Amino acid sequence: MSDPSTRPDLQQWDNLRPEQVIDSLIYEIYHPVSLLGSQLKRLTDDEDPISEDDYEAIFEQMHQAVRQLSRTVVHLKRYSDGLKRG
Repeated sequence: MSDPSTRPDLQQWDNLRPEQVIDSLIYEIYHPVSLLGSQLKRLTDDEDPISEDDYEAIFEQMHQAVRQLSRTVVHLKRYSDGLKRG
């Protein structure tokens, strides 16, 4: 998983134009969604047996991806609420 410190600060979305927020959102969700897809494929692929250690690593990576997506959704909700308040 990429280092969270290298991503832009999502709390600064308030200072961005809507199209910039969309660009930031795409950036934020691309990696975790891609990781979840590839790891899920690994888990369900019958051709490549996975060890117990691999299972643990895969599930930890998947949990990290879900946590990142959850944080992004929270920031997006705050941004949306801020737009509604005007």
